[in-house]
Amino acid sequence: MRLGTYAKAGEREWRAALFHTDDEIVDLADALAASADGRALAAEVPNPTDILSWITPEGQAVAARIAKALAADQLDVARIRLATVRHGPPVPNPGKFIAIGRNYMNHVREGQRIWAARGKVVEVPTFPAAFAKFASAITAHGTPIVVPDDVLDVDYELELAFVIGRPAYRVPVEQALQYVAGYTICNDVGARQIQRKEMESQIGLTLSKNFPSFAPLGPWLVTADEIGDPQALEIALTVNGEERQHSTTADMIFPVAQIVSYYSQLGLAPGDMFTTGTPAGVAVAMPEPSRYYLKPGDVVRATIERIGTLENVVIREGAP
Repeated sequence: MRLGTYAKAGEREWRAALFHTDDEIVDLADALAASADGRALAAEVPNPTDILSWITPEGQAVAARIAKALAADQLDVARIRLATVRHGPPVPNPGKFIAIGRNYMNHVREGQRIWAARGKVVEVPTFPAAFAKFASAITAHGTPIVVPDDVLDVDYELELAFVIGRPAYRVPVEQALQYVAGYTICNDVGARQIQRKEMESQIGLTLSKNFPSFAPLGPWLVTADEIGDPQALEIALTVNGEERQHSTTADMIFPVAQIVSYYSQLGLAPGDMFTTGTPAGVAVAMPEPSRYYLKPGDVVRATIERIGTLENVVIREGAP
């Protein structure tokens, strides 16, 4: 089942949607109202326009009933063509947005080469270290990645992202996947020169990873039951059709279950989102990075098996 958001023409508010096909969605609030048992089900979905009401186990159960009725042509509700509305992020405003760093062994190895040239040693991580992404950086499938005027070294990072579906506090690793609502794709965009300064300050990453549009997400959230093992997914990223990254989530140092368990010490809530690190192949690790950094007009396609493809074009700030 594929869940997400959209906005009606001329409106700014994101509304929860069920992706009936790649090209058609159904407004979940409208579908609930049209259901024969909608009144009885409404208690399970307290705010039907909000995607957070649908990613909980109770909300997913109602969405599954709606999907079943749609498949059987037993629900009289409009199918909305995606071309007529704005495609939104799967979760537009996560309460926590945590990005795991250096979580693919092949990416750690290329990072070690980069930092060795600067006289620094990079160790293999012993815990899933992370930084914060901001909701203000989130953009959707099909919307531009906007490069600030004075930034020339914007890099891509393909990442599997997951969303928490129910409250989690100090959960054991063996139970952790039960708290995942679903999975989506993130392109963790970053400005490398600023990132280097932030890393050398030994404080953390903030500006470099959080310019507006530096967190494309999408195209939808695929519920966990349809993904199965999140450590068995092929992933790839291309820029203008040229493959830059290609790996598998099996190369993660810290799998999804371990990430959930570790950060559940914070107390996690439905809608909290994590990205899980990127594989080798980033522009900054190339022999001539300037040739690989993102430039206006570039088309970036990030694909993860069983989820789909997130596509964004790159534009310069202030472009029409």
